[in-house]
Amino acid sequence: MSGINKKKSKPPLPKSPTSMPINLAGVSVWIVCLVCVLRYGKNLIHLEVGIIFLVSMALPIIILEMIFLRTYKNPSTGLDFSARHHWNIFRILVKLTGFYATLALAALLYWIFPEYHRNYYGAYFAFVKMLLGWLACAAIPYFIVIDHYMVKPEDGYWQMGLLVFGQWGKINRRKLSQHLLGWLVKIFYLPLMFTATVENAIFVRNYEYSTIFDSYGRFHHFLYNFFFVVDVLFVTCGYLLTIRLLDSHIRTAEPTFLGWFVALECYEPFWMFSSARYFNYFHEINWEQWLAGHPTLYMLWGIVILFLIFVYVYASVPFGIRFSNLTNRGILTNGAYRFCKHPAYFAKNLSWWMISIPFMCSRGGGEAIRLSLLLLGVNIIYFLRARTEERHLSQDPAYVEYATIMNKRSVLARVGKLFPVLQYRPNKLFNVKEQPAP
Repeated sequence: MSGINKKKSKPPLPKSPTSMPINLAGVSVWIVCLVCVLRYGKNLIHLEVGIIFLVSMALPIIILEMIFLRTYKNPSTGLDFSARHHWNIFRILVKLTGFYATLALAALLYWIFPEYHRNYYGAYFAFVKMLLGWLACAAIPYFIVIDHYMVKPEDGYWQMGLLVFGQWGKINRRKLSQHLLGWLVKIFYLPLMFTATVENAIFVRNYEYSTIFDSYGRFHHFLYNFFFVVDVLFVTCGYLLTIRLLDSHIRTAEPTFLGWFVALECYEPFWMFSSARYFNYFHEINWEQWLAGHPTLYMLWGIVILFLIFVYVYASVPFGIRFSNLTNRGILTNGAYRFCKHPAYFAKNLSWWMISIPFMCSRGGGEAIRLSLLLLGVNIIYFLRARTEERHLSQDPAYVEYATIMNKRSVLARVGKLFPVLQYRPNKLFNVKEQPAP
């Protein structure tokens, strides 16, 4: 062997269920659609624009995945098109009953809780009323076909149907609980994200595009908000399209109270209470006011913020039609996830420090420390979100393989070496060695 030292090749990451080029094609089609809406869609209402945006983003991804990735053939779908069950009308009827009962449960929860009586969710419920009849009808042929090819046909809808018919002794409790938890995720997040999609439609339609380049500040504000428009579209598509045939179904849902608590804490209406009462780290000035008299530094600081928000949104793109909190819908290893396990959380939390600058509070050093500790508390919540997600996803061997590799090749791997407690350990919140038995 020659004296040249050969570097060890890095172990390959597990294959991702999505394709970045396909997802970026969805973004491209949406941008074309946006231009068309701005030019020809003046008579459309905002709800219609929001729906058009979602379709223009999701449909190209679905079609291209079906053609090039053939996701419907993935073993993870639980479907085998080479084998067929005998038609079981009884099982199909039980599943349909379970599906309709699940929709009825969602309607009941929306009716019970005052939060959903607010006008804020008007667009979402208008959309639900528009969709519900079509969904109820489409479910019949869908369940007939899917049941015919399912390897294990007694799924969550079957368990829900057994519950309705009082066949409690035959219920698989784990499957039923996972079914209900998966739907609770959609019930909670979909109203928030769909409403945000409609609000974003209002933003992009009403914006004065001729003024974007009037100043860096104007450009910054537009791009900052535009990034979130793209992000929310991916998020909303994800919650809408939990479909087994597309391999975008929910495989497992977060089973622990801590995982649910730290995730829900970051969203309205829970965050509205917590941010005002416990984590209000804002003060009288923000980064723009602080750097107003320093144009060059103002621009550089703003560019770094935009870069962090870009990373945050770039971490949403790999999901395609599979975004969802508190669930496993396939292990992502492409896009920003090639570089670290939680790029969105890392970028977003760092951006908050640069935007709110709690350490620059003018009310003295003590107040600056207090506000910084409050923002650090928010960072800890997101850290716990990341760790509970890792513990949940450790049920999937693909994630164990991915996260173990990332312990060595992540851009934050050196931090993990300095603080081993931060490194990934399967099924554990923290990498802490267990004490030997006495």
